[in-house]
Amino acid sequence: MGRPVKPLISRSSTIAASIEIIDTEGMDAFSLPRVAKHLNVRTSSLYHHFADRRELMTEVAKEIMTEALVPDLPPNTHWVEWFVDLSLNYRDAILRHPNAALVLVQFLPRDVLTSTYEKCARILDDAGVPASLHVVMLDGLEKLSLATTLTDLMRDPVDSREIFPNVDAGRHPTLTHALAANRWSSRELFVVTIRGFLAGVMSGATAAPSDASLRDLIGS
Repeated sequence: MGRPVKPLISRSSTIAASIEIIDTEGMDAFSLPRVAKHLNVRTSSLYHHFADRRELMTEVAKEIMTEALVPDLPPNTHWVEWFVDLSLNYRDAILRHPNAALVLVQFLPRDVLTSTYEKCARILDDAGVPASLHVVMLDGLEKLSLATTLTDLMRDPVDSREIFPNVDAGRHPTLTHALAANRWSSRELFVVTIRGFLAGVMSGATAAPSDASLRDLIGS
């Protein structure tokens, strides 16, 4: 029997099948044999496209993150609001694939976002943000966006206003009062957190310690 004119599978179809399995059945169900069965091929066929499970997981992570659109920057838009929109897009991309969230933590290579970070740095530069603050902002936003979104995934439903569950008014009166006074949903708290982080970096720069004292503080 000759070879089929068209390959039975491709890298893109394998990645799509992997995401579908993870989305619908969870990470515990994911395996290369499960993907092969989904595609109606032998497991060995996957190795024509991927060296191992890790390479496939890396491509799954890349695919999920490329769903996050990099917004345009309309005239007269403040740079902080652009970063809020970008962060929300990343949050929404992760929330569309809640079962795959930990894949991003383990397998997303940072160089996938290099071109996005270059655009971010240009926007910061054009806005007059000192270059010395660019890395702390970009690094912090990535970690903050991922960490807060993973925390949100622990809530049911995700955007519930029950930020801290199982709070007892008798044992936790101050926290109970704070929760009663809170007016923001999880999504709104995310936006407030992003804005607060950027504002804090900007305001702290004017009163930042010297490089030498900072090195002494962190012990490096």
